[in-house]
Amino acid sequence: MDGPNALALNERLLAALADGGVAAANAARSAYLLIVYVLGAIALEAAEPHEPGTTEAERIAARRDAFAAVPVEHYPRTASQIDVLAAYVTTEQFSWGLDRVLDGIERLIDP
Repeated sequence: MDGPNALALNERLLAALADGGVAAANAARSAYLLIVYVLGAIALEAAEPHEPGTTEAERIAARRDAFAAVPVEHYPRTASQIDVLAAYVTTEQFSWGLDRVLDGIERLIDP
């Protein structure tokens, strides 16, 4: 995270956050948060086993089938949320999480 491209990205994030009214220390923390969220999502996406060209709906269906095999008696909360968990690989889930992150950063804006 200290190469010239990473530093340039961080600098742009810091500038955007500062332009939006976030104080310097909070901007630095927020930039890190955004980078970790986005890179973490990309890493999980890359690690998810699926054939190239597999649609999002097909990936959800495969994940739903895998979660259906989870023993309900050991993991009742997981079993009760299979549809939500299966959709972790969706653009909608990524956007939902990013919105929550941005909502939190927005609260840091100096009035």
